[in-house]
Amino acid sequence: MLLVPFVAVLALLVVGFASAGLANNVQIELNGESIDLDDNLASFAGDVVPVRVTFVAGEDAEDVKVEVGMYDGRDDVDASTGRFNVVAGKRYTKLLSLRLPSDIDEDLDEMTLSVEIYDADHDTDDYDEDYRVSMQRESYVFEVLSVDYTSKVSAGDVFPVSVVVKNVGFNRMDDAYVVASIPALGVSTRGYVGDLIPNEDYVDYDDEEDSMLRTVYLKVPAGTAAGVYELEVEVYNSDSETVVKNLISVGDSASTLVLASVKNKDLNAGDTITYDMVIVNSADDVRVFNIETVSGDVLSVSAPSVVTVGPDASETVSVTVTADSDADVGTYTFSVDVDGEQTVFSANVVGASVSTSIVALTVILVIIFVVLLAVLVVLLTRKEAPIEEVETSYY
Repeated sequence: MLLVPFVAVLALLVVGFASAGLANNVQIELNGESIDLDDNLASFAGDVVPVRVTFVAGEDAEDVKVEVGMYDGRDDVDASTGRFNVVAGKRYTKLLSLRLPSDIDEDLDEMTLSVEIYDADHDTDDYDEDYRVSMQRESYVFEVLSVDYTSKVSAGDVFPVSVVVKNVGFNRMDDAYVVASIPALGVSTRGYVGDLIPNEDYVDYDDEEDSMLRTVYLKVPAGTAAGVYELEVEVYNSDSETVVKNLISVGDSASTLVLASVKNKDLNAGDTITYDMVIVNSADDVRVFNIETVSGDVLSVSAPSVVTVGPDASETVSVTVTADSDADVGTYTFSVDVDGEQTVFSANVVGASVSTSIVALTVILVIIFVVLLAVLVVLLTRKEAPIEEVETSYY
């Protein structure tokens, strides 16, 4: 009987030491639902879910961290907090974001969510427990494994976008498409991916795959302002869609050069002259250039609206300019726009219309010709008068 009080005190001390760990009364919430050690909460593969860890500090500690993680049989996924200090008896809560594993072979897979609470020196009784979680695959889900493209392009360039698409859902995905676009520039292009089977159906579908590489080509409009734009890739079919976004840098076009040997010419009112303009394409692909002319009321300017130039080649474009017949003497300007690049020309009207002078001269020459012809006719028709003979008689 004398030993009973000592046994009771010893038991209290043991309980006190057992509960004096770094974290007590630990509560775990996964995606808003409380879970216990014997629970089996279902979650969907690939989701990003919040994990809230709440505990009461069993003692003072420095540089404490909370870490949660899950192992899918191939890769570890985990998340952890920064370091913080705790005071014994105080209640703490930390919210973490965890991306659940997406590579699930079966429709339903049992996994373990590990929760650790520890300090930097591990000189206390750390918390380390595992919780059961059932991972379930969505029925129809695309995953974009990679998007490969040139991150720096120039205005007017055509560049490839290679997209790898995988069916990570549990059902077959038929007639999938991929669309690459730059929404701010209003350009997009689409390619057909085809049918993607779930990865466990290889036995039944020998000639089909659960992932596919598709390459589409996107053109940056000529004249696009330099800057950083958002490149959007969408994979979709009638059951599901997935969108990923990346950034692309667009610089000024360095593959196009517009040259003009002569930008100033003289002409008379009513005359037509031609300027030669050379478009150089130093890119590795064929370029199509749009040409526009801008002029005032005195000059009429015309040029081809579209010109195609091969890679590492040049093309000479003729620009025809006509001055009005009543144009005043002076200098007049006009411009030619080649895909946003403007070249300014000038035309000097130096005299009256040549056609009017020619007409006047022609009329005068005709009159002179008629007069001379009349004089010639008169001279040819005149007859010389006969000379009378004087007869002399001699007697």
